[in-house]
Amino acid sequence: MIFRARRGRGGKSPEAAMEWPLRTFSDDDEAAAEKAFFWPKWGFSGNCQGQAPIQGKFVLSILFTLSSLLQAADKIKVITSTTDLAWAAQEIGKDFVEVKPLLKGTENPHYVDTIPEFIRLVADAQVVCIIGLELEIGWMPKVLARSGNSQVQQGGKGYCETGKGVTVLEKPAGPVDRSMGDVHPMGNPHFWLSPKSFTEGAGQITEVLVRVDPTHSSEFQNNYKALAKKLEDLQKKNKARLAPLLAKLSGPPLVEYHKEFSYFFNAYGITSFGSIEEKPGVPPSAGRIAEISTSAKAAGVKLAIGGEYAPKNTLEKFSEISGIPSKQLPTSVQPDGKIKDYMALQEDLVDALVKALTKK
Repeated sequence: MIFRARRGRGGKSPEAAMEWPLRTFSDDDEAAAEKAFFWPKWGFSGNCQGQAPIQGKFVLSILFTLSSLLQAADKIKVITSTTDLAWAAQEIGKDFVEVKPLLKGTENPHYVDTIPEFIRLVADAQVVCIIGLELEIGWMPKVLARSGNSQVQQGGKGYCETGKGVTVLEKPAGPVDRSMGDVHPMGNPHFWLSPKSFTEGAGQITEVLVRVDPTHSSEFQNNYKALAKKLEDLQKKNKARLAPLLAKLSGPPLVEYHKEFSYFFNAYGITSFGSIEEKPGVPPSAGRIAEISTSAKAAGVKLAIGGEYAPKNTLEKFSEISGIPSKQLPTSVQPDGKIKDYMALQEDLVDALVKALTKK
């Protein structure tokens, strides 16, 4: 932004009419800007003559606010369904994006109510990124349709389905129907719990940012490479922590409430005993709980885990019958809680497992 400083009210002397050279205002150096333009006896003007002096601090505050607004207007507005995708989008987009997730990281992403705030945010977005693989099938299509934003509809320039880039697990080989429970015909959608699979999904975020803002494609691609290296190192470090403990086991150490940890298990070479649910998405019967509890105890299972939204009473009943401890664990980044980023999420999950495997 270019401004001209003009001394006094003008018109009374040659000195009063003197103009300083044009200067460039820098919002990185408030002190320098104040010294350049706003000595106490100086006024501030654009092309106007005789403008009354204005307090420097007041004008500076306005200029900084305007500068911030202009910078925000230049950023790509990215809306993600989950907090994990928001974290990845920020890592890839850096200063070129303004990212906001619809969820908080504590919800079951399968079952979410569509609220007006979601629709408003998506209506103003340039990019919308979702997990896909039908994870958000119960609510996200409604949000997209009601937003009226053609750019972020499926097939649009700003639409991003991260699951398309992932090597999926547990994809059904045959026909799928409702009698089988909430089976995902495209495969298990909970891929973000594996750093490697999450890296694959994040590639789709890079692609959509390049489509929307090709002028910064090199920055996006370089940031993605840095993210991939960070996640690769994270997986190697955690695998090194778990490997000696897993090597001592003679059977599967874990049972899960719902099959949402499959990618996590796969990433770290963990064998699962299975799920407490008999059919995905269908609450287990008393008979099922008794059966899985007895068989898990006989197999030497060390810990039962579920998301923070898993039914606590079911996990407690399992523990009561089997004698195996159970724990509800975070499954997503929680910006408003203790799990501030993806690294912390992985550390929390690995810590829980290490504690269970080292318990006497």
